[in-house]
Amino acid sequence: MPPGLILAAVLASAARANVPVEGFWHETLSPHFEIRHEAGFLPPGFVIGLEKIHNRLRMDLSMFSPWMAKERVKLAFYADRKSYLGGEYKPPAWSNGIAFHKEKTVAVYDQPNRKKLLEIISHETTHLFFEGYWWESGKGPPQWLNEGLAMMEETEDPAVPEKSEWFQTMALLDPEKTIPFEKFVEVKPTQDLNREQDKDAVSLWYVQAFSVVHFLYREHSRQQFRNFCNLLREGKPLEAAVWTAYRYAGVPELDRSWKAWLRKPTTIARMRRYLKTSAEYAREEAADAAAAGSAPSGRIGPGGMLKQLKPSSGLKDFEFNSLQSK
Repeated sequence: MPPGLILAAVLASAARANVPVEGFWHETLSPHFEIRHEAGFLPPGFVIGLEKIHNRLRMDLSMFSPWMAKERVKLAFYADRKSYLGGEYKPPAWSNGIAFHKEKTVAVYDQPNRKKLLEIISHETTHLFFEGYWWESGKGPPQWLNEGLAMMEETEDPAVPEKSEWFQTMALLDPEKTIPFEKFVEVKPTQDLNREQDKDAVSLWYVQAFSVVHFLYREHSRQQFRNFCNLLREGKPLEAAVWTAYRYAGVPELDRSWKAWLRKPTTIARMRRYLKTSAEYAREEAADAAAAGSAPSGRIGPGGMLKQLKPSSGLKDFEFNSLQSK
């Protein structure tokens, strides 16, 4: 749909707000979302932001979820965290959002930082589309693949992936200190890692998941990534899927190739191209917070982290935009 028609449809559908729905206060329809919201009105520009997310995700994920072109995603939009945690979906207490592929529903709550809110919705909507594809065969996706893809889709513009904070954060990865690949693909972070006691391990696992999935998707063809996922969904071993889809002679060769890509001067230059200093990041955070009427979060961003970290200090205390897992 052309941008002008999308905008017209969004504005027309927004006029349908304030229709009572059982369990919620209001309903708003957009071309690709059915939004049930507790507050009387949605944040300014919110519906247009959702449609931009959908257009971007459709480029990457329609091959897994062809229904996304014709059916609306259901979005349960709670007024605040308390309502979200006490609502009908019973999400984990640590979560910012949650997706239910069977119901084609994403549940989130309003946040002062609108940029973060849209990133969370993008993350969870990716889970919705990708997990639905796997559950068509009665199984769930590997967590490293599921989380890595959701992080890649949070903010990444395929045309300029270097502007994504996750892409920039790869500069913190030391290829020689990453999790051994055979162990990495078996880790279930919500089960195997303690979010409070193992912050370094959690951080490393998530950055590595993003990096590996970006490498498999963006640094190869879309068809290779699709074939890879199809093979795994069919029950093929990882070794066989890696060989058939990418012609890597097993997981060790994939690991070596991924690390070689991380070490390439061109890759390193791309990671650092849009990095901001801690001062620049703080100014941006303050401006976002002022626009949202809230206090700055205190995050210093990948650029500030690079300036503060010593080579041996790993990823300690790195703070994520979201750490949702299923």
